[in-house]
Amino acid sequence: MFDVAGGPRLWHVNADFEAEWAALARGRRYAPAERFAARSHLLAYNLLKYLLRPGDGLLTPRGWFPSLAATAVAAGVELVPLDRPGDQSARLFTPWGWTPTVLAVGARAGAKLSPPPLDVVGRVNSKAYSHALERELGIADARARLVASEGELAAQLAQACPRADDLWVVKHPYGVAGRERALGRGPVAPPAAAAWCRRRFAAGDALLFEPWRPAVREYGVCGLIDAAGAATLLGVSRPVMNGAGTLIGYELTPAPAPEIVWRVGAQVGARLAAAGYRGPWGCDALEHAGGWRPLLEINARWTVGFLALAVAARLPEARCRWRLEAPPKAPAPAPPPARRNTEEL
Repeated sequence: MFDVAGGPRLWHVNADFEAEWAALARGRRYAPAERFAARSHLLAYNLLKYLLRPGDGLLTPRGWFPSLAATAVAAGVELVPLDRPGDQSARLFTPWGWTPTVLAVGARAGAKLSPPPLDVVGRVNSKAYSHALERELGIADARARLVASEGELAAQLAQACPRADDLWVVKHPYGVAGRERALGRGPVAPPAAAAWCRRRFAAGDALLFEPWRPAVREYGVCGLIDAAGAATLLGVSRPVMNGAGTLIGYELTPAPAPEIVWRVGAQVGARLAAAGYRGPWGCDALEHAGGWRPLLEINARWTVGFLALAVAARLPEARCRWRLEAPPKAPAPAPPPARRNTEEL
């Protein structure tokens, strides 16, 4: 049975993890954005349903209580009000991903804190880090590189994608789930993609240019690094993407992952541990018509892949595709009792 070992945890979901690190990389203070609330709510419900264990707590805005209460009772998990968490000293604070903002949340809750160094978290989650590791391991596409200006991008497009049908993608270092990127083809960026890149360059971002290789299959390695630095591979999920590379679900009964996925996953875990990172992590691999991209990106945090592994372990006979499940709608309040006409008495 897939499980998360350890004592009781106080979970906190911050779907704006990458957005905060992007702001910090630009030297800006981060203000949590409301646009991530729905995504955090969605992740919280699925964590509650499939990954949290009896005795755990889930830090929750009060507005989420009606939609999560029944699931929390069934899971034996306490919904902990975010604004008044009470005594949480017996629980280990466990955010979706570590940032300065969530570290402050855990401190206010009085939970046990065991964060990895935050500078390490920010560094290893950047696509600049995974790109450098690809090069170090000798598995990078020679045409991929970081570009920091319109001139560098134009030169790279002309060199790497000279034909009109050559596909490419430019990614923000902290983009996630198909967001914060521009797609194109051929040696010249189309106006919308060029404008997107121009804004990122003006903000001081370096972007990762890569040839676009349509996927035949994708794989997601999930691992944990303990406090002593021992890295363990917990499993490999099978994400399913649409033609634009956006996640649409997971195969619950995939064929065994190829050896290259496990091998590169083990190398990534070892490098993250050596860099000082501790906690959950995932890395993605892509099989395409021409071969492999065995290290697509690194996420040094919890990922939806952990949830997919937990669902597959809980439903071992299922042969289907699973996707994040929406929390149930809160029940409508009961109507007030009808007032009787006193003239009938």
